[in-house]
Amino acid sequence: MASDSAQASSHTRGEKLVSSAWIALGIIIPFSCLFSDESFDFSASLALLSLITLCAAFACWPKLFITPINYRKLCDEVPRNSSIAMAVFVGLTVLRGFVELVA
Repeated sequence: MASDSAQASSHTRGEKLVSSAWIALGIIIPFSCLFSDESFDFSASLALLSLITLCAAFACWPKLFITPINYRKLCDEVPRNSSIAMAVFVGLTVLRGFVELVA
């Protein structure tokens, strides 16, 4: 736990910029859907939620876009918040697939 808090406090300016961009994108997506003229659709709302969780996953892991990827230790380097958001993203995507099959 101590290494997680030390790692979280030592973000570089680039990592903060990447995280801020993903957070901004996660905020802009729902607002753009609120102001659109399309009617409410359950499948579209699941897609919206999965996009927001994907933005959250990337916002929690800004090193993915700044440093080269070490594929051998990829699972060890993923932060816990990012892996939770990725799991939610996969779950929502699978749920949307079932909704599309039923509809």
